[in-house]
Amino acid sequence: MTNSEFSNELPDKPASDDGPLNETASDNEPTDKWASTLNFKGRLRARLQLIGGALASIAAIGAIAGGLVGYWTVWKTLRTDVFPDKQQTQREAAARPDIAPRLSLVVLPFANLNHDPEQDYFADGITTDLTTDLAQMPGAFVIGRGTAFTYKNKQIDFRTLGKDLGIRWAVQGAVRRNGDHVRANVSLTDIASGRDVWSDRFDGDRTNLAALQDEITARLARSLNIELIQAESRRSEVDRSRNPDAMDFTMRGWAKLYGPQSKIQNDQAKDLFDSALRLDPDNLEAMVGKAQCLATGANNRWSASVVEDKKQALDLVDRVLSKNPASASAHRTKGAILLFGHPEEAMAEYDAALEIDPNNPAVYAAKTITLIVTGRAREAFSPLQLALRLSPRDPLAHLWRYWLCHAHLHLHQYGESIEECRRSVNLNNLYFYAYVDLTSAYGATGQLEQAQQSLTELNKLRPDFTVQWYRDLGYSISSNPQFRREFDDIVDGLRKGGAREH
Repeated sequence: MTNSEFSNELPDKPASDDGPLNETASDNEPTDKWASTLNFKGRLRARLQLIGGALASIAAIGAIAGGLVGYWTVWKTLRTDVFPDKQQTQREAAARPDIAPRLSLVVLPFANLNHDPEQDYFADGITTDLTTDLAQMPGAFVIGRGTAFTYKNKQIDFRTLGKDLGIRWAVQGAVRRNGDHVRANVSLTDIASGRDVWSDRFDGDRTNLAALQDEITARLARSLNIELIQAESRRSEVDRSRNPDAMDFTMRGWAKLYGPQSKIQNDQAKDLFDSALRLDPDNLEAMVGKAQCLATGANNRWSASVVEDKKQALDLVDRVLSKNPASASAHRTKGAILLFGHPEEAMAEYDAALEIDPNNPAVYAAKTITLIVTGRAREAFSPLQLALRLSPRDPLAHLWRYWLCHAHLHLHQYGESIEECRRSVNLNNLYFYAYVDLTSAYGATGQLEQAQQSLTELNKLRPDFTVQWYRDLGYSISSNPQFRREFDDIVDGLRKGGAREH
């Protein structure tokens, strides 16, 4: 999930209940496709062969073997007998943030040695892909991209980095592109000593960039003494675009999605993915990217036709999942499509994404809001704590803090709600939803002076805000009876806090 899935901007109108998303799926696909998509465990398990010992001792890290070129493993099976709890490492790290997991690392943004800002997207794309690859290694704890990129173009003090992020290792690199030739220098740093324990140079061709990335990931895995499960490549042959220009457009599209979001930015990203698909109609990464743009436009009401765009987005991710059921990004994007209107189905997609990539902080965060809108606010805190442990400096931390605030407010835990919303405001004082919840919490507890202060800030950011509009928005998001009962109390708090009714 990128910054684009939840914008700071307010939808022009609440979501409509008119969109028959269930009917859309059933009209276009066989009735058993849902079960088939989620239940890919059996098909994939048959394709995996265990290499003895999934994790070896890290003590011998200095003795680095060479080779292992030509393939990389994606861990593609759900809840296997080998690793019955894929998220155990993440849960333990969140419970004991003072103890760094032994395979804990961050991939710092690769330097662009071309010294051309227009080429940053290329180095950033390699960094992002490498983060995703390493995040799927068994037992790994990988800091999220959002936090990693806050260190871009900055001097790094490794001991401070390790303390701030609770990790043991850092991956660094630099990329130079000369025509179709790509050279990457990569190193693995022991944070405790600040010394490189491994470094290497990789040369490849832009027409086969995925193979270069596979080689880097596999060599890093060996340097960490991780025995791999030999299966398909990280990206199967069907995933890999053979058109370098299509790959280039795709990387540019993702760079747009990871940036600050707006309708214009989202439209530009979608145009880039469309350009990639015109050159290579079977480019799965471009399909996922376009689907995400469509979902973002629909969820933020930037779309001219919400129902049609959601149908198109759903078709795109289903095409991807039919070819690669183990695409975490496709499951994540499908969750975003289904979240508002079909949150229970969205939850299943987020769970599937985390089984494949248990280090994705944005998916844990998305589970939080999904639990709230399904009437399960009491369960919403744990996923968000995992997200914040994985990406403590994430650009969306203000949003995540707001969701914690919102969960507390649903449970009438007003003191905790106020505390989290204050944290959200401190991170981003332009996110007006935090002021909505502050006004409600203060109103519900009779702190009318503070309620008026929050309401004043809310009206500055959204002069047309009304209680009726907010109620309609909440009811359009979910029809869950428990959610609506809790939401009614939040609306009542707004009234007590002095918010305008109409």
